[in-house]
Amino acid sequence: MSSDLPPFGCSVSALVSAIDEDSKALLNIGAALIGKSGTPLFPLDLLALGALKRSVSTASAIVMMVQSRNMVCARTLLRTHIDTSLRFSAAWLVEKPHEFAAGVLKGDRIDRIKGRDGKKLTDAHLLATHSEQHPWLPDVYARLSGYVHFSGAHIIDSVSNLEDDGLIQFAVIAEDLNFPEVSWIEVLKCFREATEILARYLQGYQLTKSMSEAELEATRQVG
Repeated sequence: MSSDLPPFGCSVSALVSAIDEDSKALLNIGAALIGKSGTPLFPLDLLALGALKRSVSTASAIVMMVQSRNMVCARTLLRTHIDTSLRFSAAWLVEKPHEFAAGVLKGDRIDRIKGRDGKKLTDAHLLATHSEQHPWLPDVYARLSGYVHFSGAHIIDSVSNLEDDGLIQFAVIAEDLNFPEVSWIEVLKCFREATEILARYLQGYQLTKSMSEAELEATRQVG
């Protein structure tokens, strides 16, 4: 972090450290999922590896953006991270996950693929499947979409001060210094929750892969 920037409090520092630990935990899940050298790979394994790669890369980047107080890019990265978790979870909404993964690898658009219920796996549909457990998702996702595409959000972020007489001051610099610490905490907490979503599905798949045929059949009967 640049010495020219105001320091963050301990809450932000703790969350940054936690994100680093989350990435290490994800990589450990991935290692258990893929197994030893020579273990056969399935299409969903490859999708999992892609999600892992995107996740840990995004985590590294958002830490740098927070430390440099670049909220514009931090929020863009948060939106990207949520997208990774949501779209990987889509494999659990289809009849044949490996065929779904193979299609994505070939270039099929996830939002044009239909789930078991006949609905397309659009972002809105994926958000709906997670909103009960993560009620913050729809609102945060909608607000962050303005950061992925050039929009009014970027215009607003360029304003440094607005006087009562209508005088506007702009700050067109890389740093975003007008955000209170709670805004940075919100970004980091949401990032960690999105990581939890991805970790849950990766762990579930890893558990499924470790089961015998008899155990899988017993699980299906219970379901």
